[in-house]
Amino acid sequence: MIKTIIFDLDGTLCDTIEDIRTAINAMLTKLGYKTRSRAEVLKAINNGARELIRRSLPRDVQKVEFIVDSALEVYANEYAKCYCQKTKAFEGIKALLMELKGQGYKLAVLSNKQDEFVKDMVGKIFGKGLFNVAMGQKDLPTKPNPTSAIAIARSLGTRPDRCVIIGDSDVDVMTAINAQMHIIGVSWGYRDEALLKDAGALNIAHSPEEILTILDGFNA
Repeated sequence: MIKTIIFDLDGTLCDTIEDIRTAINAMLTKLGYKTRSRAEVLKAINNGARELIRRSLPRDVQKVEFIVDSALEVYANEYAKCYCQKTKAFEGIKALLMELKGQGYKLAVLSNKQDEFVKDMVGKIFGKGLFNVAMGQKDLPTKPNPTSAIAIARSLGTRPDRCVIIGDSDVDVMTAINAQMHIIGVSWGYRDEALLKDAGALNIAHSPEEILTILDGFNA
């Protein structure tokens, strides 16, 4: 019986890519580098802010850590200016969350985005009280390391095998496998369905409503 549902944020609950791209390109411009296309930014995401910045920098400086440090600081300042300008929940997500809450599930968000942005974004877009936990990148390792997912389960008094992770990327699938949790991949995010299946996702939702059907199957 599933008790807790842990959602990824970017590409799963919310379409965030344009605000991320705005901040990335503002950072690159300030540092004198070439800006990145939407496709390039999409390719760079999912492994945390530091890796996003590293992959967005020119190849010849990606391993120069003090440059990555400096660029990450500039990016964080730029993202703070725009992170909720174009970001919005995907269609049908708010209704799904309300239904899940009404059914008694404990809801959480786990993202590789910086923790302060995760908490503020979740509050602004979904309001207070809908999620029991919203956790981003801070002191614990990033996904697919299972530490944060297991910490969320423990904080909510739920065994890992009674949790499901819902996400749009192979990173989310690997996190669920590493944490010994169930996984539901979603097809509307930033990675294609084939990648999710190759990573080990046996259940793919093509709409928020389909998540309810898959959960019913887990609980049958």
